[in-house]
Amino acid sequence: MPAALDRVRHMRHMWSLFKNEPTDPEPFYRAMAVSTADELEQRHRVTGTQILDAGCGPGWYVEELRNRGATVIGLDGDQAALTLRTPPTPGLLRCDAAAMPFEDDRFDGVFCSNLLEHAADTHGVLNELARVLRPGGWGYVSWTNWYSPHGGHDMNPYQYLGPNWGPRLYERRNGPPRTNRYGEGLFAVHIGATLKKMRTVPNVEITRVEPRYWPQFRFICSIPAAREVLTWNCVIHFTKTGG
Repeated sequence: MPAALDRVRHMRHMWSLFKNEPTDPEPFYRAMAVSTADELEQRHRVTGTQILDAGCGPGWYVEELRNRGATVIGLDGDQAALTLRTPPTPGLLRCDAAAMPFEDDRFDGVFCSNLLEHAADTHGVLNELARVLRPGGWGYVSWTNWYSPHGGHDMNPYQYLGPNWGPRLYERRNGPPRTNRYGEGLFAVHIGATLKKMRTVPNVEITRVEPRYWPQFRFICSIPAAREVLTWNCVIHFTKTGG
């Protein structure tokens, strides 16, 4: 019971930070980075390993993983995101996550938080994450699925009208969104389709699929229609096979 109460308190705290994320993003993302880095250290012992953070933004996760003793390279395709903090986090690169400038089998772990919904080439990103991961290494990919309550980002809840009609109607009534216009910085990424793509990536074994914010309810991710709405944010844990 105490553990459950702690989880509820944590969720309430995170929700209060998330509500202010559009105007004050740093407290929410710093808190997310701390809890996620703790999880990765418990699962994989990141201390002393080399990790890639694909879609790193200004580097909140990079910084926290470095605090755990990992060597971390971050990359992002958006220069504005990379320089959002002052001074910028060192060791970040600007490049396309679907065409990374790293040799095969480079990293012990690959981490990709909330990039897929902003990437035009989802399959390309998944293939690249697997390519640069060493055999036996771990992978973590999370994203905000399109039909979740936050799937439309600034256009919520118009995403429930579908990726064709929803953005059109939103812009007709409100003009272009503040950020992440559909087809430019936001794309419809679904859990079922992403799992299907992931299963075609060579030498990848999916080890766990779960809602990011309530992993104890991971059974939701096995229910095809319900998972697209109820998951909010989906996480695929995977490992690279072969050698």
